[in-house]
Amino acid sequence: MANKNLSPIYIVGPTASGKSELAIRLARAFDGVIISADSMQIYRGLDIGTAKVSQEVRQAIPHKLIDILNVDEEFSVAEFARMAKIEIENAQNQNKLPIVVGGTGLYFEALIYPMSFASTMKNQPLREYLVTFLATNGAGSLHKMLGFFDPDSAKRLNVNDSKRVVRALEIVLTTRKPMAESGDSMQKEHIDATMIGLNCDRALLYERIDERVDKMFEQGLVDEALSVGSFDYQSMQAIGYKEFKQLEFDVVDGVKVPNIASLEKIKALIKQHTRNYAKRQLTWFKRYAFAKWFDSVQLDQAVEYTKSVIYRTV
Repeated sequence: MANKNLSPIYIVGPTASGKSELAIRLARAFDGVIISADSMQIYRGLDIGTAKVSQEVRQAIPHKLIDILNVDEEFSVAEFARMAKIEIENAQNQNKLPIVVGGTGLYFEALIYPMSFASTMKNQPLREYLVTFLATNGAGSLHKMLGFFDPDSAKRLNVNDSKRVVRALEIVLTTRKPMAESGDSMQKEHIDATMIGLNCDRALLYERIDERVDKMFEQGLVDEALSVGSFDYQSMQAIGYKEFKQLEFDVVDGVKVPNIASLEKIKALIKQHTRNYAKRQLTWFKRYAFAKWFDSVQLDQAVEYTKSVIYRTV
């Protein structure tokens, strides 16, 4: 029987804020299992651009929902929620602490909130996020998302009616209630979840992002991205990969080689897109009023906070 006292610890925050490092520290301190909530780390072979932890770390500490799909396969929020709940219960059955860590906001939304929700209001940051998601992933992926959070609306709305699909998602994710049932009053919900948010000074965060991208290029990101073979896959729509679709080549002694200036332009694009994404991630996760936030240099305090939560509940 699952040990429900070992409630999941959720670790959120923008890219390069130190989430993986904290997850590893918590797993070592409290005999934990790390469950990835990253929509790109699910793909085999996309290691550098997704900043996966090393194989050595994964052998020492159990990591779940990493390397579960080939690059040409698709994946949905609903599939993540189903698999993550299984992994959480498996960890509890083994008396291990489930630690869910990642930067994909919709994955956390699917795990934390029940499917009966309440009220209608405008949510401009969320709408901008959904519009960006649409531009990056396409109308089909957006419609699949709606199918998970509000199946009835998804059945009524055409996959290409993106304006109404965005509005339906805005309602259900803001009010916790499907569009057909939304009213004018906000129903407050008690959320029994422990969420740790990591963040740092914006200038420092951007510096860390730039350094991470530089390191990815040094580690072989170019070869990794070009080895996939098609930019039409869902996996290749992510930041750090999609930019290479613009790569220009030179011919040297009859051999195609990447143009250096083009590579530098793509590196700059990845840095900019990642910084923009980090801002959207922070906007998304700050919606969770119950989250406890720490600066990225306060990992010791975050560990102590987790200890106080665990000892209070076991």
